[in-house]
Amino acid sequence: MLETITSPIDVPRAHLDPITTLSEKLSVFSLALMRPLRHETIVLCCDKLQRGVGIFAFDSKLKLTEIIDRIIGTAINIESVAEIKICTSRAGNGRESTDKSQFIFAKNRCLDAGIDLSEWFLVAPGDVYALSS
Repeated sequence: MLETITSPIDVPRAHLDPITTLSEKLSVFSLALMRPLRHETIVLCCDKLQRGVGIFAFDSKLKLTEIIDRIIGTAINIESVAEIKICTSRAGNGRESTDKSQFIFAKNRCLDAGIDLSEWFLVAPGDVYALSS
């Protein structure tokens, strides 16, 4: 789906605009995802007012449960992070049967670190799926 979205006209500005709607979240992720889609995980860090304060990427085929500690370790080093949103791109692969349990595990690990993992978007050619709390 992100390959068919036209370029966003109004992208939320870092440290200024809250990122609350689905279209705002997808517009930020669509700018960060590599084209053509490949295996990667993008992490959007937000403050308590849901304004973007950082974004970083992991170029990896590893499952979320295998990289969540690295994500947490990076996110806690960004000042004022209260919440993260994650987008995982799977080149050629769609949803997996373990996605829901991976999200629950990752969310609990984040909560233990004092960060809220509010959403996880899964992107594959022709498909966008959202898991949220």
